[in-house]
Amino acid sequence: MAERRRLLIEPARLRDAQALGRLGLTAAEARYLKRVLRLRPGAEVHVVDGCGQLFGTRLTPEGELSLDRGADARLQTLAAPQPRLGLAVALMRRGMDEVMRMACELGVDHLQPLQAQRSVPQAECRPDRWGVILREAVEQCERLWAPELLPVLSSDDWWNGPSGQSLRLIAVTRDQASTDLSTLLAAHGAGAGCCWIAIGPEGGWTSDELRSAAEAGWCGVGLGDTILRSSTAAVAAATALCSWRRAVQRT
Repeated sequence: MAERRRLLIEPARLRDAQALGRLGLTAAEARYLKRVLRLRPGAEVHVVDGCGQLFGTRLTPEGELSLDRGADARLQTLAAPQPRLGLAVALMRRGMDEVMRMACELGVDHLQPLQAQRSVPQAECRPDRWGVILREAVEQCERLWAPELLPVLSSDDWWNGPSGQSLRLIAVTRDQASTDLSTLLAAHGAGAGCCWIAIGPEGGWTSDELRSAAEAGWCGVGLGDTILRSSTAAVAAATALCSWRRAVQRT
């Protein structure tokens, strides 16, 4: 199968390009197409707007992308996946970059970095870098809907953030009363507009955070019989959520 070359372009910029029939490239985009992918004039490049639309373009001798005007340029239109999936993850010392990339590749729709009470001062907090990682991941994994990266919030400000109609889950450890995440999801239908899961820092949630989450309606869930690193827990949770959604969509 031929390699699919993709660029993620903001919707407003793409609308302007459609009106003109051509899309000017930034220096970084031109360098990626010409030096990294080594494309020549006439090569096909797929452009995604991050909002469910895929467009066909071709690289011109002038170093732009040509595309048809109007709807003729669209190759595919995809409705937003339902239910929406959200991953709230506490800042950690190492692994946030990988969590962002893998959550995007798996299909998570919303990413909420959290400043938890036990997040260490050395924890990674690089929103600009995460934005670049998510852009590259969208292009690589062939998603049509780009995930939303939300501003960093403290855990205290987060528990009442998601809609009360959302399914809100918080990963806990050493809690015999908690239900396994996969078991809870299997018993839950697709009624929730969004399903959120919150992953704590390396030192775990504090008792105050767990109490605040419970008072706000968050349900504690387990991720298995072993204690996972925060980055491992985030990826495991994202995998379970995305597998559940696929199963729900098939029913």
